[in-house]
Amino acid sequence: MEKTIFKPAVKELLYKNGEENIYFDVLSSQGLTPRERNLGALFVISQIKYADEDLSYLVSLILSLAKREYYSETSLQEQNPKEAFSRTLRKLNEVLEDFFQNKNFKLNVGLAAIVGENIFISRLGKFRINLARNNQLIDILNNVELFNKSGEKEEQFSNIISGKLQPNDRLFAFFPTRSVTSREKQLNELLVKEGQEKFGERIAQLAASVNNFSCCGIHIGIQQIKEIPLQPTPRSLSISPFPATAPAGRVPSRPHQKTALERAEPKLPKEGGVILASENENIKEGGELQPETDEKEAESTEEIEPEGAQTVERPRIIPAEFSVAKRGNIFTLIAARAAKLRLIGFVKKSRTHIFVSLAIIVVVAASLLVLLGRENKTENTINSANQNLELAQSRLSQNNFREARSLLQAALLDISDTSGKKAEGVKTQINQTLATLDKTSDKQPVIDETANGDEIFASVVPEALVEIVGNKDAVLYEDNLYVLAETGMTIYKYTDAAKGKTIQSVWGSLESGAIAIAVDGNIYTLTDAGKLVIYFKGKKTGELDLQIAPSAGSRIYAVKDSAFVYLADKANRKVYVFDKSSGELETSYDLSAAGKIQDISVSPNGTIWILSTDNKVWQIKP
Repeated sequence: MEKTIFKPAVKELLYKNGEENIYFDVLSSQGLTPRERNLGALFVISQIKYADEDLSYLVSLILSLAKREYYSETSLQEQNPKEAFSRTLRKLNEVLEDFFQNKNFKLNVGLAAIVGENIFISRLGKFRINLARNNQLIDILNNVELFNKSGEKEEQFSNIISGKLQPNDRLFAFFPTRSVTSREKQLNELLVKEGQEKFGERIAQLAASVNNFSCCGIHIGIQQIKEIPLQPTPRSLSISPFPATAPAGRVPSRPHQKTALERAEPKLPKEGGVILASENENIKEGGELQPETDEKEAESTEEIEPEGAQTVERPRIIPAEFSVAKRGNIFTLIAARAAKLRLIGFVKKSRTHIFVSLAIIVVVAASLLVLLGRENKTENTINSANQNLELAQSRLSQNNFREARSLLQAALLDISDTSGKKAEGVKTQINQTLATLDKTSDKQPVIDETANGDEIFASVVPEALVEIVGNKDAVLYEDNLYVLAETGMTIYKYTDAAKGKTIQSVWGSLESGAIAIAVDGNIYTLTDAGKLVIYFKGKKTGELDLQIAPSAGSRIYAVKDSAFVYLADKANRKVYVFDKSSGELETSYDLSAAGKIQDISVSPNGTIWILSTDNKVWQIKP
């Protein structure tokens, strides 16, 4: 018989108006592998509004993290979509907790997972999802919240709202920007009356004709697809009398499997026209989610026929929800082998032979399971790297170089320990994309046997100040020592420090927290968001966006008569060269050939020095 499945048709609706300090994006994924597709489709909408520090990268982090956690190896093994969704929310809460404690921003995120006819929804901050069904419009979240109010803080995901979808349902999930909410009535009417293409065309028209129009949303149409399973080849009919040992007056019972048409589908109670329920489960506290129980139970019947009647064996009908053919696996093969050994009398020889045989079977099975586990882990790692690569290429098309670079570096880090032809192919693609983005030079580090590492990488803090200067970074310029305080917000100056003087003065306070400084007459500070802020005589004179997300421990170098400023990223083994006046990336150098890096320094003539962890000194000449 026919098998009916639900499949979401998706259209991302993403239009940005360039509003400052605001960034948003969407993610839709229906899984790459069969096991991922069994978990259904995942949708994420995220918007952030930040103050001085650029936190737009947090949106990409949320999208990538949600997708990775929902389709994680644990989720793939459990095949429990609801628990996978819950686990994803818990992970996001853990990561976002630190950001909310240390950063100044407003975040709005909506997540939804669609698995067959089931939908799971959760949100943080502002998020809307409207449902068009049977010529009616239903605001899903507000409908449910009339009966369930969450007591959790806005900075945490708390409730999972679940419900049932129907064929031809249309959903519009979105962040309520002013552009959309001011036209929500006409958009809702369009959602009810028209399909996905018309709806998408209307949003596109608004984006093209209305000044400062913005939209961050996803339109989802629920399609019903019928699959007709292959019919088994009918078996030959055989007629045989009932066994003589059968009790008089009755015959052996024959189990009867009810078909889908015979099973009555229980009707769910409706509230406000929506078949939805809020489970009010606290995700942050790690509450366990109870799996939904299946109330459909198979029944059996007995049929009574007259004594002496003959039975006609009929071909059995296999319901669509069961597989037509039974597939073998490694365990059935092992069992068959053991049975064969038993038939030839092998296992009857002695108990020792039995134990040895079983031990061999267990060892082989365990080894195969380990091997399969490794293969699955490798495949998931490659898939994750591929997904980050695709997301990075999307960001490149939007000229969002910072996020693209961060995604590529994360993908490369994930797959760095994975071997194989497929993994190497992905690495090559990532490296090529990074090389183009970073304008990577062909010059490679070479060992300099004559270089004095103690002199090149000596501390810039004079010995007289070593014990009294606590700092995040320090630089010596014209005998004066400039020290970035541990807070990253203040610079101290030690005049004539190179001559042994230890008198401290406050050079000035910074508008933005810094992780590194450089001096060439001006003072340059590098923020953790990749901004180069320029000061002169204690006042801010400029700011350049380097489109880099520097790792912890990155440093910058500036030379008085040079047109460039250098950013040394030890963790990613890169040195970037930027134009001082425009902030444009001129070139970069890949330091991977030097192995693990202990320190990096740049000479006034632009020579890059690298100290590897095995105390070898390397250099790249400009």
